[in-house]
Amino acid sequence: MIFYIATNYIDYFDLYIFIKAQSPEVRNYLTIFRIMVANFFEQLSNNLNELLKNNNEYNVIIEVGQTPNTQLFKAHSIILNSRCLYFKDKLGTITYNNNNVKIIKQANVSIEVFDIIINGTIYLENVNASVIFELLIASNEFHLEELIKHVQSFLIENNAPWLRLNFSHVYQISFKDENLKDLQQFYANIIAKHPSIIFDSNEFLDLSDNILIFILKLDDLQMDEGKIWDYTIKWGIAQNPSLPSNRDRWSDEHFLVLKNTLQNCLPLIRYFHISGEDISKNVWPYRKILDPTLWADIMLKFIAPNSPITSRVLPPRVSTLLPRDKMSISKMANCASSIPIVDNELDSNIPNDDNNWATHVPIDDNNWSPIDNNNWAPKIPIDGFPSNFQSNNSNVNITDNNWGSFSLKYNGLNVDNNISPQFNDPDPNADKFSEIQYNKASELRKRGEAYHTLDEFKKAIKTLTKSLEIEPNNAFALKTRGDAYRKMKKYKESLADLTKSLEIEPNDFFALASRGSTYLLLNKYNESLSDLNKSLKIDPNNALALRRRGNTLYMMGRYEDSLVDLNKSLEIKPNDVDALASRGGTFRMLGRYEESLEDLNKSLNIKPKNVIALRDRGSTYRKLDRYNESLVDLNKSLELEPDNAFALACRGVTYRMMGKYKESFADLEKSIKINRNGSWAMEQYELTKYLLKK
Repeated sequence: MIFYIATNYIDYFDLYIFIKAQSPEVRNYLTIFRIMVANFFEQLSNNLNELLKNNNEYNVIIEVGQTPNTQLFKAHSIILNSRCLYFKDKLGTITYNNNNVKIIKQANVSIEVFDIIINGTIYLENVNASVIFELLIASNEFHLEELIKHVQSFLIENNAPWLRLNFSHVYQISFKDENLKDLQQFYANIIAKHPSIIFDSNEFLDLSDNILIFILKLDDLQMDEGKIWDYTIKWGIAQNPSLPSNRDRWSDEHFLVLKNTLQNCLPLIRYFHISGEDISKNVWPYRKILDPTLWADIMLKFIAPNSPITSRVLPPRVSTLLPRDKMSISKMANCASSIPIVDNELDSNIPNDDNNWATHVPIDDNNWSPIDNNNWAPKIPIDGFPSNFQSNNSNVNITDNNWGSFSLKYNGLNVDNNISPQFNDPDPNADKFSEIQYNKASELRKRGEAYHTLDEFKKAIKTLTKSLEIEPNNAFALKTRGDAYRKMKKYKESLADLTKSLEIEPNDFFALASRGSTYLLLNKYNESLSDLNKSLKIDPNNALALRRRGNTLYMMGRYEDSLVDLNKSLEIKPNDVDALASRGGTFRMLGRYEESLEDLNKSLNIKPKNVIALRDRGSTYRKLDRYNESLVDLNKSLELEPDNAFALACRGVTYRMMGKYKESFADLEKSIKINRNGSWAMEQYELTKYLLKK
């Protein structure tokens, strides 16, 4: 060990360069000196080697191996101290025994490997590759830098097949130490070309974070970026076994745990080179772990691909093996893929009731998204082709998931796998759907979806209307515009679009659930119940559809049935603020006031400015004769939504119960002016008016 390195004390190459730079006379002198120095150090090395073999005067014994297979190596502390920091540190912690000898036990190194090191002359040509690797690990432990470099090079140059054969074991060890960079690079080249060897292995979820980070940094990693994101998320979840297996049960705290776990991995994902389809299906559900600015920039690329963004855009990975990629965000000017539809408002125009009259229940929340369930996923045709590319004559052959080649026939038109379909048949009907028209309709439809996602409903309606002028029977555009109309409280228009969409695709879960909500807002409870029943036959465990049906049953006065649906919805999504508020209202109607307060308190802890939960808790407090607390909640609710007719009516009744008839009359009068169909508010108004006259 010591003598292998001792001969390198003089860098003869540097000395040679120095000699060459001198005059002839000086060069002759220095050449003689170089020979003398070389001979001197060669002789010194031989002498030191003889000293090692000589058992006389030794004062260190190194016991190598494990019992019963051990061997004693005798050495001199002066040599060990001067040439090996590892043994210098060891010797500093050990005292001499009665024979004035220090004993070092080295059980983790084999006798064969230690014998190679201690003898000083390294001949590896006839040594087994596994022993050479052990030699590398031991050299690294002993901090023998020259030997580490030499052994790494020898392994890579002469034993590459063995390194590949023992990939799983060796690469993980190599990534644990920065001294093994040559070996790391060797395996990086393999991983880059054959990433499945890592990502699809049983050991992937057990990788250390530094290995995953190293892999994610590879610019030539031959894997679709969407898949890289998927594997990264799976790895992050595996590091936190306490996370619920059902993502619908995740709270903000759960997403924060995942975000913290992946904090060093997330900046290495090339988000703007992920396909739009993968963004909608796989990135969207985990958007809470991304920086808000980054997510906003990703969404912006759907609407305006050429718009400037502030997020750092990493270059695409250098692909040498993959077929043509799926369309990435950066290429979506004409073919942006589907974005999930989000519903994040609380509809608020349904009249309420305090006994058996209709009540205002929460309809929508932030979780209405086709991404929540596969059945909600938008019906996006292959390669972005229009949804009416269906025919008895159609045949589709898809060779892979990366937009590889496929052939498709539509009404006699041959379409290849280009992004813009080529119509080769001279059929005159082809003019009805020209390439230019298709591209324009597709772009408008995708932009409309993006506007809807960002709650730009007016722009969504305008853009989708232009798309439907070109392609009037596109079911996806119709249901998206129908939902946007509903969000704008244009219920008749919403109903027309959703009905037409369902005529084209009768079993579309999202369209059924959306139309069911629209019927509810139009007080058409039987029709609402029919649509929601159909949607839940398609997906019996969809939390949002269950909540909406629970709301419809509530409006029909079927409180026990409503409670069944709301309970099941909350089993699936325990922290759904609107489901909690709905169940709180249902408990109130059943006279279960303490349970009502429990749900409403939990809902308001999650979302303190929930207008409906504040109003309903105020009503529950009134039922418990806690009028001051009732007034506080109702005041807060009306600060957020001053013209909410039912909240005004509720506060009017609370004022009356407190004996404040003038304030009660003012609120109830304002309530019936806003909603002249509010029968309960009208009755309360007449009662207060009567009490004032008395």
